[in-house]
Amino acid sequence: MKYLFVIAMEKEAKDIIKHYGLNKIDNNYYQFDNISLVVTDISRNGVTSSLVDLIYKHKLNYKDYTMINIGMTGSNNLPVGSVFLVDKSYGYNFDLTPFGDPLYQAPYSPYKMDEIKGVKKINCYTSDGFVLKTNIKDDALFDMELNSIITFPFKKKYSIKVVSDSLNNKTYSNFKFDNELPKVYAIIDQIITE
Repeated sequence: MKYLFVIAMEKEAKDIIKHYGLNKIDNNYYQFDNISLVVTDISRNGVTSSLVDLIYKHKLNYKDYTMINIGMTGSNNLPVGSVFLVDKSYGYNFDLTPFGDPLYQAPYSPYKMDEIKGVKKINCYTSDGFVLKTNIKDDALFDMELNSIITFPFKKKYSIKVVSDSLNNKTYSNFKFDNELPKVYAIIDQIITE
């Protein structure tokens, strides 16, 4: 089995690169054995251009890969430092209700992600910017990449999110992504040994 970590920011990727002994192949692409990692940059466009670039430069056939997205995320209610596996990915800020569609309905939205038994799951909404307020009442995550990542034809798709800030719990200044990595590695180990 081949695995591709898809991570938006270098600061989220640096310890994961070290932990898995990945070697730099290109500007934003790392690999060792059956594990690869790409740093995409923040945003839907950053994801799309980085993943398309991998197809052309390195001839990756995504159908051979299990994708594991890892990253920091905002939330409406959840405590900072919580780690979740995404259940469903939604496009956020798509208001197609004038066309008779439900709010937040868009191509690939909602998309049911692959799951691991025993790991807390939650829905994630992908926005084009930081979510500073929402009408979503249920616990939810907000990012800027996942709903674009899932449009690529990976064999399996997982997303591990670490809550870095919350609309109801503003403790971002105390948040340290590195402190939550043991929880992230535990989920990755479950995915890889599945």
